[in-house]
Amino acid sequence: MGSDARDSGVETRSLWRFLAVELAPLWSRLLEGSLGAPGPKADGGLVYGVIDELRERTSAFLAHRYPGLPLNEEGLSRWPPEGDCCAVDLVDGTNSLLLGAPLFGLQFATVVGGRVEESVIFLPTEERLSGSGLHVSRRGAGAYVVLRGETELRLRVSGVRELAKASIAFDGTTPTVGALYHPPLVAAVTRIRNFGAFCWAGTRLVRGAHLPVSVDAIVAIGNKPWDHLPSIGLVEEAGGQVTCFDGSPHSLKHCTELLFSNGPLHADLLGHLRGAGMSRRGT
Repeated sequence: MGSDARDSGVETRSLWRFLAVELAPLWSRLLEGSLGAPGPKADGGLVYGVIDELRERTSAFLAHRYPGLPLNEEGLSRWPPEGDCCAVDLVDGTNSLLLGAPLFGLQFATVVGGRVEESVIFLPTEERLSGSGLHVSRRGAGAYVVLRGETELRLRVSGVRELAKASIAFDGTTPTVGALYHPPLVAAVTRIRNFGAFCWAGTRLVRGAHLPVSVDAIVAIGNKPWDHLPSIGLVEEAGGQVTCFDGSPHSLKHCTELLFSNGPLHADLLGHLRGAGMSRRGT
């Protein structure tokens, strides 16, 4: 952590400069659909030229920011890690991006002693529209959004206490997310959302107290650790709660199927997951 860390406990000036200014041409290419020629990924998918350039530049930045902390990248690295690491999701929401929907982001979390220490989620579209795309947290110091690289605004989850007034998000892979549409749960809430990118869902939950319409909980199923770890840090530091579907604590080995909430709704949502037969799922 650099010497110009502010209330967040996170050194945000050079972070914002890199993500919002130095990478701006790459974000423009992604938003414009100029992805470059695709090549094969190790997991059988495709990686595009602009992603390779993003990886090269981001890896160099993170190696300098966190010297000695190995990078653990989605699609390239094994999980769980053997020790401390920086877990990186270069483009969360790739499918949304390929569909022409600008709901994507770059996110990473430092993992120290088996716990999330520092979380960063950067949303290029939100930065371009409102100058509020950089979200950061550090364990014990709170969650913040950085406004145009200067002002840090501390974030809080919503105060909604009744499911009947709650909006929740479902997030997961197509083969598994359908199981979340348990009729009693669907009937119990006011709205169900699906953003197509966990970085957007997580930041809407973290900003719940600051938005005209909040996201009050997220039920996430069949995702990967890299999808969730940054939001775990942010949500908990914003006053929310994160557990496995049976209410047990999350861990590096159990972090792919999780309930994120503002806190007051957590027990009721766990009850609905039990009623849907979801609490026994492996996580």
